[in-house]
Amino acid sequence: MLPLELSRWTMTLAPEIRLLLCCARSRLTSSAAARLTTLQAGPLDWDVVLDEAVRHGLIPLLYRQTPELHAPGPALDRLEREFAAASQRSLALTAELVDVMRMFRTAGVSATPFKGPALAAAVYGDVTLRQFRNLDILLHRADVAAAERVLAHLGYRAQPSSRYARGYLRGDTTIDLHWAIAPRCFGSRSSVAGLWVRRRPVTLDELRLSIPAPEDHLLLLALHAGQHVWGRIGWLADVAELLERHPALDHAAVRYEARRHGIERLVRLGLALASALVDAPLSREVAAWVRRDHGLDGLVRHVCARRLRPAAAPPGLVEAAGFHLRSRERWADRMGHAARGAGTVLTLPARLAVRASAGLRERSRPTATVTPVLQRR
Repeated sequence: MLPLELSRWTMTLAPEIRLLLCCARSRLTSSAAARLTTLQAGPLDWDVVLDEAVRHGLIPLLYRQTPELHAPGPALDRLEREFAAASQRSLALTAELVDVMRMFRTAGVSATPFKGPALAAAVYGDVTLRQFRNLDILLHRADVAAAERVLAHLGYRAQPSSRYARGYLRGDTTIDLHWAIAPRCFGSRSSVAGLWVRRRPVTLDELRLSIPAPEDHLLLLALHAGQHVWGRIGWLADVAELLERHPALDHAAVRYEARRHGIERLVRLGLALASALVDAPLSREVAAWVRRDHGLDGLVRHVCARRLRPAAAPPGLVEAAGFHLRSRERWADRMGHAARGAGTVLTLPARLAVRASAGLRERSRPTATVTPVLQRR
């Protein structure tokens, strides 16, 4: 259990958001079921519930709790339509990932899918229970050129790159290739070689793949969600389901890797939010580790007040920068983050101009063939 000063912020949330938090698990906990009954005895705007379920990636989990919902007929009809569309999208992306991984294997590219269908299969046991918008694949930097050739052959077009990833677009499908697990300014500064060694098998459409171990997936989730200021309840559900599925998770290894990468507060924040908001199971030892960080209360308050507000706009540059600074427990990391962030802001106009001119040149080409060139560090 977490201290009351963290859990109390849930009471400030809109009832529609609190209902979604109750349903943000593959199985209702007893306390969530009791809260759900109480909430449905009061006034609820079901249009807001469904709009927010879409925004937070919770349509599959909300649909799974349909027998417990006292929603009007039109709302239930819309929920069924939304679930059908989300399921179709998840299955299509899963099939695409399988095809790409088969071609990578043929081309000799060692690749590790993470989040997306890989996490859905490993944690939920069903790819249709987790909504995802794109496909994320981690690979060695030496294999990037070969992977790009495979994607170009499949009709994907390269998008502007960062120092740690590049997106490839075909129709409404985006594949992000990563050769590091986060931007340097966000804190992951150590080697990820251990992640490759610790990989675990998972099967998607009869193809056996290697994906990050649950301990590494927890770190990846905390990094990704923290980068986006925990603006999606679906990420909290991922953390809770991962902990539920893996009760023997090696938390000592998680703490070691978090400390090594300089992201202990990010991991503690993810565990605190998941426990306080969606009843994620934490052992007494892990809860005590989370409680040792007295800087979490303000971050939990920020997420509840700013990111879990109905129809909340995406975080702006100032909000995200402030949140990221407070998410770092070491002053040296904060100073480094601030310095690199300032450099990013100062060079932003020039980088936007380069990207705009690149886009104009691309549109003027007579063919759609793209030969991507990685931006060097």
